[in-house]
Amino acid sequence: MSVPPNSDTPDIRATEGMGGDGFYDSYSEIQRSAVLNQVDRLKRAVHALDLSGRELRVIDYGCGPGRNSMAAFLAVLDEVHGLRPDLPIVTVHNDQIGNDWNDLFANIERSDRYRARAGLARPEASAASFFGPVASAGSIDLGMSFMSAHWLDGAVAMASPDTLFFADMVGAARQEIREKADRDWTLFLRRRAEEVKAGGWLVIEAMASIKDPEDRSGLAAGGHRLYRAFWRIADGMAADGLLDRENLNQFVFPLYFRELHEVRAPLEREPDLRAAFEIVELVNELVPNPYAQFLEGGGDASQYARDYADFARGFSESAFRNGLFNRIATSSEHADRLADTFYGRLEALFAAEPTRHTFDTHSMTLVLRRR
Repeated sequence: MSVPPNSDTPDIRATEGMGGDGFYDSYSEIQRSAVLNQVDRLKRAVHALDLSGRELRVIDYGCGPGRNSMAAFLAVLDEVHGLRPDLPIVTVHNDQIGNDWNDLFANIERSDRYRARAGLARPEASAASFFGPVASAGSIDLGMSFMSAHWLDGAVAMASPDTLFFADMVGAARQEIREKADRDWTLFLRRRAEEVKAGGWLVIEAMASIKDPEDRSGLAAGGHRLYRAFWRIADGMAADGLLDRENLNQFVFPLYFRELHEVRAPLEREPDLRAAFEIVELVNELVPNPYAQFLEGGGDASQYARDYADFARGFSESAFRNGLFNRIATSSEHADRLADTFYGRLEALFAAEPTRHTFDTHSMTLVLRRR
């Protein structure tokens, strides 16, 4: 997902960090691993679809610049045309309007297999938050989403003076963000119920949490060590007068990694969603972390620190700009300097403590069939 959805924060450079010259694509190996992990599920979903119509519409909710989801679309294209070679497919790429759409269509153009389907595969862009309608009612045969549905709807500001990560929040603030995450997830599912036609399927993958009594939060929440590193850097910059302390104490990174019971809850609680969807599969899995594998295999710690910091910058910078840097910056150049300082310090932290902040990739997959 390109930027925190529907943020109403004044924005100097909202899309910085997620695209532009292929930056996000170059440092999103974990996201790519998550997509590749879903290929077999997508193929099974294709076999369950009604392929007798005049065309098939497949959508990726939260596509980003698109390189990572290319494998998913190609798997669907190959599987469909193995069953019905004459069936036209509309591939819908959905993300925020600030997404790097030039990179996305360049990725499509560079794919020989995608272009080989010219005339049968027609790519479209849907530039809108997936918390709103992004496709016509009852038009989608197969929906998919990777590393996106854990984003929350809009910027999050609430009292959290010692953390910016949902899992480390306590008391009323923890309950508040839990309730917001439930509302947002319920809304996401309702929008998909409107768009996916009867007999259609959804394959949704997102970061997840599992119980861990040994962690101070009680959870092993995907990437929690990285978000604690984020806090250390932001806290240090506030101590140095580079960020506004009051603003930082209200800033929460706008995502929520759900436990399986939280994923299931609205599908069982809400009558309309219970009537709309059948749960085909709901599982937790670990997604490979190539950065950690590089380090564990004896890779150079400084290279690891650079690549890992660039990975972190790729998905997080727009949220930090909207929520922190732009609140104090006097110009886009000032915001640039704050971002460079933040991620420069993060790289230095990773180099100094290379094993302490490893990204743990707990992931959940939800497969739904539209009744």
